[in-house]
Amino acid sequence: MSDKFKEAELLLHIYSIYSSESMVDAFTWFFKNFHAETLEDFEKRYPLGSKGRKYFWRVGNFFDLLGTFLENEYLPNKLVIDFCPDDIKSFWERAKTIVLQMRKKWKDPSLFSGVELLNNEVGKWQGRLEKKQ
Repeated sequence: MSDKFKEAELLLHIYSIYSSESMVDAFTWFFKNFHAETLEDFEKRYPLGSKGRKYFWRVGNFFDLLGTFLENEYLPNKLVIDFCPDDIKSFWERAKTIVLQMRKKWKDPSLFSGVELLNNEVGKWQGRLEKKQ
């Protein structure tokens, strides 16, 4: 099996997760209903076991996995970045403050580091596109 075929197969699998009903529900909830400015606010609004907490982690973990694929070169950067750049940037923009506070509180500097890496790469990619125009 060629590398391109393996990449396509992996990308199709990622897309099937991304478009699954449970992920669509999580994305829809996050982008319509997530409203927390701080970790304290997050924990109050979305306690352990709540739908909001579950959906936040589902979306974050999905993007963290994509970032891990990017970091470990399981897929070419362009394929991962082209996948859903606006969703990635929007998630990080809305979750960044809370994630940074989680890292500090839980002494885990790697928490959602794949999301942050992916967001940074999308920003670089978009910057290059703007320069070409």
